[in-house]
Amino acid sequence: MKNWFLSFRGAITLAVMSLLVFLGRTFIDFYYVYGEFGFSVGMVSGMTLVNMVLFGGWIWSLINAVQGSRRGLIAVFGFNMFFFLFIAVGTLVSYCPSPCQTGWPLGETAIWTSLITGLLASISLGIQIWRDSTKESTNHLQTETT
Repeated sequence: MKNWFLSFRGAITLAVMSLLVFLGRTFIDFYYVYGEFGFSVGMVSGMTLVNMVLFGGWIWSLINAVQGSRRGLIAVFGFNMFFFLFIAVGTLVSYCPSPCQTGWPLGETAIWTSLITGLLASISLGIQIWRDSTKESTNHLQTETT
């Protein structure tokens, strides 16, 4: 399990799981949270557009990362950290501290699942980025000495 967590395949799998959990959480938010606040159709449309752009960027960066792009991997890490820090942690800290009664028990389950998958994916992706940077610096040093 440790080797899988530290592997590229494990990092990408955790990132996909994190994306799917946040996508599911978005559906729960649309039903419970936006209804509770009584947002207008225009506001919900704007939020839908923002979500589509964010998830589209996340999916695009995942595709690039799987094809070997270091920038894609960094972008996946960035999207994952954004959703992990601002959405998962932000919800627990300020929006709806645990136990959150909004959409109980779905909302609470979604919050904790997004927190756990976001944290695991962030760590695994961070390790992959760090490994890639150490490989590049090692390769750079080897070419300078020859």
